[in-house]
Amino acid sequence: MPSKFGIVNQDVISDPDLSIQAKGLYAILSTYADKERLCFPSISTLADVSNKSVSQISNYLKELKTKRYVERQGRFLKLR
Repeated sequence: MPSKFGIVNQDVISDPDLSIQAKGLYAILSTYADKERLCFPSISTLADVSNKSVSQISNYLKELKTKRYVERQGRFLKLR
């Protein structure tokens, strides 16, 4: 099976106001994103992959949305 990889925006990595956990979640999301930077993994999948709770994932997603690194587009997340 081919390995997955993702492209992480430099703005996300260098943002001092973003927690390291939110940066890690962005990196995980990027491995699910297609060429339009859209992805739709479930919160429970993200929790399983990152070994975090669903509520922690929700908090990290909120952080990313507040900083506008991700936005909801229907059932998809659009990565910046």
